[in-house]
Amino acid sequence: MTKFIAIVSGKGGVGKTTSTLNVGKALVDLGHKVLLLDANLVTPNIAIQLGFMNPEGTVNKFLRKEKSLKDITYLHESGVSVIPASPSYTEFQKTNPQALPEIFEHLDDTTDFVLVDAPSGLGFDVTQVIKNCDEALIVVNPNLSSVMDGLKTIQLVNSHEKMVTGILLNMSNSGRNELSTEEVQNILGYQIIANVKYDRKMRKAVHKQMPLNYLYPHSRSAKQFSQIAKHVAHET
Repeated sequence: MTKFIAIVSGKGGVGKTTSTLNVGKALVDLGHKVLLLDANLVTPNIAIQLGFMNPEGTVNKFLRKEKSLKDITYLHESGVSVIPASPSYTEFQKTNPQALPEIFEHLDDTTDFVLVDAPSGLGFDVTQVIKNCDEALIVVNPNLSSVMDGLKTIQLVNSHEKMVTGILLNMSNSGRNELSTEEVQNILGYQIIANVKYDRKMRKAVHKQMPLNYLYPHSRSAKQFSQIAKHVAHET
């Protein structure tokens, strides 16, 4: 049975897409079959961050019944499979977000995990993703505005009676001029399952269009993503 996990945040720019890629790769390293679904129809980034600049097969075309599931699924060299959303504004205009649940129905029982890179915010698109997933991993940065937006996201997840997997604290700065892990946990009411500190290797990986833990499997950040994967797969 496929487990659907939404990777969500209240605010954009917190590292949600890079987290999706690296948690996915970490699950692959544990021996699981993993698919990454870009459900951000407005500003998709997964394909771009994996080197697929203008994919022919996209979730947009699947929802319009122009492509099959096989046509829109790509296997990356890191071992993760990917279903991209189109970066084209024209394609976005032609796509009905209300049709998004259909892709979830077709992916059930096809893989071990589907990690869904959700849009930011609290709008209709995010709600559609949360309603069709089993649980949600919340990504926040260690500043008050990001954490408070994360709290709203948690409340949205809870309102649909879905499980909060935990908190991924991203781009922390060793405690300097930021909220502590204890403060973040107290505000959000959930455990921080990984603390991914600011890492220049992450910038290099994004530039090279690869998951960080594929290029630098022994790095500090890679170990944190592995910790998340073990938590998600109940292997801790």
